[in-house]
Amino acid sequence: MDKMPFINLVLQSFPESVLLLLFGTSLFKRQPDRFRLLAGAIISALCAYLIRRLPFPYGVHSLIGVVVLTLIFKFLLGMNFYQGMVASLTTLATLGAIEILLLPLETSSLGLERFSDAWSQPSLRLLMAVPELAILALITYRIYRNNICGHEHRGD
Repeated sequence: MDKMPFINLVLQSFPESVLLLLFGTSLFKRQPDRFRLLAGAIISALCAYLIRRLPFPYGVHSLIGVVVLTLIFKFLLGMNFYQGMVASLTTLATLGAIEILLLPLETSSLGLERFSDAWSQPSLRLLMAVPELAILALITYRIYRNNICGHEHRGD
């Protein structure tokens, strides 16, 4: 069980949800309506917040997150079910890969024994999320730029 502080819901989970939804929609060359994007991010962040408060084993929240994102992609952002599922899985796998690469470095840099030691400290938790979200934002920007704006990759 992870009792995420409310401040982290607002400053971490909500921006992360916006990025996840932008990442997923850009994979299918879609530009979501801002209102629907923000509504989906609010729903996603609130669901993550509530699910993490339940006594599920670690990781179950990720499976539920796939379902939640798939439903948001389908019903709010206009994708079909299969696109929503692919977008959800790809999005969460990308975020997971970023976390797997960065968490050991972040944990040792901050002098923590385990990354879960930061869970009870909202500012530390937020600090650890910044590099992950920055990398996800850069990847999302590149995909968006190439898929939505129609720019061909020129190696820049």
